[in-house]
Amino acid sequence: MKVIFLDIDGVMITGTHLKPSHAYNGYEFAPVAVENLKEIIEQTGAAIVVSSTWRTGGFAFLQNMFHSNGIAKGLVGQTPVIHYASRGQEIQQYIEESKWDPTLKVDRFIILDDNDDMGHLRSYLVRTHWRTGLDEEAKEQAIQMLLGKKE
Repeated sequence: MKVIFLDIDGVMITGTHLKPSHAYNGYEFAPVAVENLKEIIEQTGAAIVVSSTWRTGGFAFLQNMFHSNGIAKGLVGQTPVIHYASRGQEIQQYIEESKWDPTLKVDRFIILDDNDDMGHLRSYLVRTHWRTGLDEEAKEQAIQMLLGKKE
């Protein structure tokens, strides 16, 4: 399975679109980021695993958050919370655990994040800027990496 390990703040919630949500306690996703994420999913068939700190609200909360922002499909999980670990270590743990479930096994992945605490997984990072989030350039890079056209 192709996977997008997705941060939310600085990727989907941006500094240029800080509009409070009426559906949950937080901010709406930036419309441009939503459309770009949908296009990545459509072109690559990738699934979403949330690696953001927003995951501590639980999977049902994440499902509501994504649905409220117009993303009705693609969300399949969240990385584990490992205290005192980097985001890269939490992603690595998810990848290791996914090997035991053929329906969730990660074959190819990218990390969409505005931070770079990925350790040895840094080469999989598509880094965004907190102000603009998942913009056109990041979308194209993500698609190329997920399709194996750029390593």
